[in-house]
Amino acid sequence: MKPKPAISPLDKVLGRLDDLDEVNLGILVQRLARERKLLETVFDVIRDGILVLDEEGIITYSNVEGRRLIGLKGDISEKVFLHRAAPELAKAIGLGRSKVDPYPEVVVREMKISYPEQRQIRAYAVPIQDTKTASGSAQDKTGLTIVMTDVTEEKDKLEAQLEGERISSIMDLAAGVAHELGNPLNSINIHLQYLNRSLNNQKIDASKVSKSLDICIKEVERLDGIISHFLKAIRPSEPSFQKINLLSVIEETLLLREKELQNKKVKVQMEAGVREPMIRGDLEQVKQVFFNVIGNAIDAIPEDSEIRIISGLDEKFVFAQVVDQGSGIAKENISRVFEPYFTTKKKGHGIGMMIVHRIMRDHNGEVGIDSKEGSGTIITLKFPRNSPRRQLLASS
Repeated sequence: MKPKPAISPLDKVLGRLDDLDEVNLGILVQRLARERKLLETVFDVIRDGILVLDEEGIITYSNVEGRRLIGLKGDISEKVFLHRAAPELAKAIGLGRSKVDPYPEVVVREMKISYPEQRQIRAYAVPIQDTKTASGSAQDKTGLTIVMTDVTEEKDKLEAQLEGERISSIMDLAAGVAHELGNPLNSINIHLQYLNRSLNNQKIDASKVSKSLDICIKEVERLDGIISHFLKAIRPSEPSFQKINLLSVIEETLLLREKELQNKKVKVQMEAGVREPMIRGDLEQVKQVFFNVIGNAIDAIPEDSEIRIISGLDEKFVFAQVVDQGSGIAKENISRVFEPYFTTKKKGHGIGMMIVHRIMRDHNGEVGIDSKEGSGTIITLKFPRNSPRRQLLASS
């Protein structure tokens, strides 16, 4: 015995209409018109823009904010295709130009639109399913609802905040550089005065002159290092994203640190949870992250020690942990690790972890520190997984 076909809510309503007389049908029509007007009024006061498309991509409904955002004047009285009215929006949500192209699944996009004015828009596109069928196939999708939020002001405020933080960081860096430059400049000045007096008095001690010149040269090299680190911090380059094997980056970085590892007789134990942990990132910048973190681990541990590097992935991230058994970081200092010119080492500029934090931020990643004084430190680096199913995309 074949099962009875499912009856949609609309079919039930239409079935009841057959039983209505002319008077009651008129009352029902008036009631529906009032409810439609009420819904339109409610939608028109909503701050988000709403568009409803049919299966051909024609706009069948839009509220006031929706029309404003895509530049439509007045009510929609004729056929308006979305790809003609708002091509940037249609392209961003993956909408085809004909009914042959199926609507996409639920998507979220953030984009810039240039018409009728430059705006930053966040759009949510949800297919409308035919209630008569339950298969959910492309053929069952009879339209699309798009909800648009104008995030221009939000973006401007965020950019202003970031710019303020950037200027504040540069000011802190400049103050730190001024302090760092003071000692080598003072040392150079003292030795140059000595050389000047020796030349004026024509009493030149060759060994002392040679020693003073050596000190001047070393201090100049020190100055060069301070300035180089400062420039890296205040003039970061835009990341150039490509597919990267994280294990390969770690192995290349260990080769760069090979001499230091050998000098301290440090063993490195690699624990890979996945054979090829792939991410999207800037190769040189990601290498810089591991160079700085592994360098800190080497500095923190005594001779004949071990560094463990653990890699793996979860639902959202590809991660790597650099684990050392060094001196650890005092609890009150952990929150200061990313501050410019903060360091617990006798030698160091205090910029390395600040650069790590900035690069991880630019890669939409995370960096975490778990440390206990006297017990060692774990630095966790998390990079977003390169998943083709990721729905949230930003385009500019």
